[in-house]
Amino acid sequence: MLRLAVWPLDTVDLRAADSLGAAVRARAEGFHHEEDRRRFLAGRLAARSFVAAYLHAPEDAVSAAAHCPDCLHGNDGSHGEPRYFIAGEPIPFKVSFSRSGNWLAAALAETRVGVDLEDAAARAFADTAVEDVMATDTEKAAIAAVPVPNRPRLRAQIWVRKEALLKASGQGLRVDPRSVETDFGERGRGNGVGFTGLRAYDVEPEELGLPASFALSYAVDAGKADGLA
Repeated sequence: MLRLAVWPLDTVDLRAADSLGAAVRARAEGFHHEEDRRRFLAGRLAARSFVAAYLHAPEDAVSAAAHCPDCLHGNDGSHGEPRYFIAGEPIPFKVSFSRSGNWLAAALAETRVGVDLEDAAARAFADTAVEDVMATDTEKAAIAAVPVPNRPRLRAQIWVRKEALLKASGQGLRVDPRSVETDFGERGRGNGVGFTGLRAYDVEPEELGLPASFALSYAVDAGKADGLA
């Protein structure tokens, strides 16, 4: 079982933001721009709503913390792997979410799960600089082989595949993305990308109502992708 959904963050009602944990609110205050603060809080609220709706529970019964086992900032609950609780008890599912611009993607599964979302139109994917920090030689060659206008999207797609796999593994960017090799298959799609027993799958943005420029991938334990909803 896998549940996957997206939200435009400007539709999220922020009046419940005070019910988020103190560490989350403090992290939000650290953003310099009001829009960034709003989107951060909206993302946390949307993710909580996603979990509550799946559990058929009131939102105020669902709480969240994040676990960062070796972050230099310490494990204050504001960042890292998301963990959710209902009435103080851990839920029997894994949750992952990703925010890009005005959009949030969230995934919930009975197995390890990771999701990542990026806008291929972002400046970060416009040139080869991002390849130097995340792409293997094989991936760089694959990017160079496609027409120049198509390269930003392929860079973004490779990035989200890797991020999804690394999130699901629990290691995140403590692992060098260049150590994770993706494959491409027909038309560059990455269905079946593997890493430590996980598999990553691309999702066409139109399937979820995202703008066409977005790239999205999710990762789960191999053989556990059936039942996407």
